[in-house]
Amino acid sequence: MLTDVQGVERLRERDAQAFRSLIDRLQQPITGYLHRLVGDREVALDLAQDTFVQVYKEIDKASGEFALDAWIYRIATNYGLRYLNRKRLRQFVRLDSSESFDESLAIAGPEDQTETRILVEQALGTLKPIDAAVLQLHFGNGFTYEEIGEVMEMSSEAVRKRVSRSVEKFRRSYGKKLPSERSQPYKNSVKVTLKGIK
Repeated sequence: MLTDVQGVERLRERDAQAFRSLIDRLQQPITGYLHRLVGDREVALDLAQDTFVQVYKEIDKASGEFALDAWIYRIATNYGLRYLNRKRLRQFVRLDSSESFDESLAIAGPEDQTETRILVEQALGTLKPIDAAVLQLHFGNGFTYEEIGEVMEMSSEAVRKRVSRSVEKFRRSYGKKLPSERSQPYKNSVKVTLKGIK
């Protein structure tokens, strides 16, 4: 397996096989991360493609000392946050009212999982994009505080505090979205995570 330094060198040499390997390895995780961040599979696919194009164009700027995956996730995060900020601005100006999610159109697999997924996405949508991103990276992708710090250009302590505050905001928002008759029995016995309920 190549080290990040070797990988960056091969990518800088525009080695087609190195790029194919990189895309094969990271396309699905990056797309999944972006999908959870922006809430739209087609947009996530476009943003992932933009991410890899940017990696190809900017690989000379990548440092061999900096983790290659973290650098790529930083690019993906920047694309995702820009998309969310533009979307929120459009919604604020009322140009995007047709994009609201109609829960009645959801086709259930197991009903509770579908409902939970919708509630989690809605709760994440109430957070600032950067807060949603750190929660997705930490709980959705399993990144450590240090790794998120590299992606978001923050100290690991700042990431820890942001994750902690964001979890509390998420819980408050998620709790408001639970139907009142169902929220009481679950209040103390359910652990809410970004992947669902445990």
